[in-house]
Amino acid sequence: MLKPAMRFYIFISILFVSFISCNKNSNTNQLNIQPVVESQPLSVIFLMADGLGINQITAAWHQQDFLSLQQYPYSGLVFTHSSNRFVTESGAANTALMTGTKTNYGFLAIDPNENSVETLYEYTKKNAYLTGLISTSYMADATLASLFTHRKDRYEHEKIILDYYHNYPDFAVAGGQKHFDNRTDGKNLLDSLSSKGVNIFYTLNEMNLINKLPCLGMMHESLPPYLADGREDFLLQSSQKALDLFSDKPFFLYIESAHIDKAGHDMDIDIQLEETLEYDRLAGLALSYAKTHENVLVVAVSDHESGALTLLSGSNFDYIPNYAIDEHSGEMVAIFAYGPGAENFTGMMDNSDVFFKIKSLIDNQLNK
Repeated sequence: MLKPAMRFYIFISILFVSFISCNKNSNTNQLNIQPVVESQPLSVIFLMADGLGINQITAAWHQQDFLSLQQYPYSGLVFTHSSNRFVTESGAANTALMTGTKTNYGFLAIDPNENSVETLYEYTKKNAYLTGLISTSYMADATLASLFTHRKDRYEHEKIILDYYHNYPDFAVAGGQKHFDNRTDGKNLLDSLSSKGVNIFYTLNEMNLINKLPCLGMMHESLPPYLADGREDFLLQSSQKALDLFSDKPFFLYIESAHIDKAGHDMDIDIQLEETLEYDRLAGLALSYAKTHENVLVVAVSDHESGALTLLSGSNFDYIPNYAIDEHSGEMVAIFAYGPGAENFTGMMDNSDVFFKIKSLIDNQLNK
C-alpha cells in the first residue's frame, strides 16, 4: 500500500508530464506527415484462362516441373456458379468477374432482370484509360462480348459486333472477321472502323508495322485453330505489342486464352496442356512487365473448368487423364495476382468479388 505522500507525489508527476506533452503537441514546428498518394492511376492486366481448372494446372506443372503461375506471390480459389445454374458458361461467368453482378446462364453484362451493368472495361474507358481486348477466340464470343455489349443472347454475333463498333477499344486482336465484313445486313464494319481512324491489320507482320492507336487485328475469318493445328503465336506477340503501344499511360488490358476450354470440350489432354502452357507463358510475360512497372496489377483467373478432368493413378509419376464430360464443371478455379493490392486476391471468394477488389484498387488511386 502506497503512503499518502507517495500517492500525492505520483499524482503531481503525472500532471507535470501531461502539461509538457500538451505543450509539445501544440508546438507549431511539429512535423506534419501526409500519406503518400500514388501519382499515376493503377493499370490492370487481366488474364483469362477459359476452361482452366486446378487439375489442368497440376498436369501442366508435371509436364515441365515449373510454371510461371507459381511465381505469382498471391493466389486463391474462386466459385464460378451463375445466378440460376450451378454450372456456368463464359458469358455469365465473365459478367460476374467484370461487373460484380451474378447473372443468368448465357447473359452478357446484364443482371437477371435484364438491366445493363457497367463493366470494368467500360468503367476504365470512361476514366480515360487506354483499353485492350485480345483473344484466341473470335471477337463476338461470349467472354470478350460480355465486356462491351449488354444482351441476353450470347449467340447474336452480328448484333454483338455492331455493339463493338460503337464501343471499340484502343487495341484489339481476335478472330471472327466474318462478323465484321460478311454480314447479313450487308454492312462492312471493318471499312467503317477504318474510316474512323482505326488501323486494321491481318497478320503479325502487319501488326509489327503499327505504331499508333487505335488498331484492330483480325487473325482469322472465324474461330482461330488450335496451336497444334497451325495457329500463329499471336496471343503473346499481340499482348507485348499492346503493352508497347500503351507505353506508360494507364490502361486496362484483357487477354483471353480461349482454347483451353475448347480442348476440354474435345476431351483432349494433349491439346489442353499445350494451350495451358501457352497461357502460362502469357502469365510469365505479364509478370515480367509488371515487375518493371510498379503501378501495374496482374490478375490471372479462369471463368470455369472445362472437361471435369481428374488425374488418376498411373505407373510411378505417370497419370491417367480422365474427362467426365465434354462440358463445363462446377468446381472452383484458381486465381493468381501480382502488383499493388495483389494481397486482396487470397482465400476463397466468389467470382463477383473479383470485380469489387479490382475496382476498389482503381478507385483508391483515382481518389474516388
